[in-house]
Amino acid sequence: MFSISRTNRQNNPELTAPPRRTGVADLFILLIVGVVTVVTFPAISSMKAGSVTIFRDNRPVATYPLDTDRIIPVTGVHGPMEITIRDGAVSVTSADCPHGICRKSGSIRNPHSQIVCAPNHILIMITSPGNDTLDAIVR
Repeated sequence: MFSISRTNRQNNPELTAPPRRTGVADLFILLIVGVVTVVTFPAISSMKAGSVTIFRDNRPVATYPLDTDRIIPVTGVHGPMEITIRDGAVSVTSADCPHGICRKSGSIRNPHSQIVCAPNHILIMITSPGNDTLDAIVR
């Protein structure tokens, strides 16, 4: 292939590129990128999972942070359950419900994710540290 060496560029001024100047369009693009970054930062930070709340019969039983690994015993209608928090994720490791759907649902780690054990009347929900507002009200 043909290549241009440094000496060829110095001897022939047509081969050198003119210096790049910052124009109004470049500044406008930088301004847009900055505004988008500032606007989306709170939305991204509110998507971080902060804690897990365990409900029984629609009443909160306990809330635990997701940054500490632990095993939580919970008593449901059909008997004891074991909820595990590990590496920022929550899962049901044992339950005495008939079908075991809560155990088979795996682990959750995103805000507003849920594990439901209907026979035991247990709801496990991850909440975010940001301000939660209602999206809609359904009757």
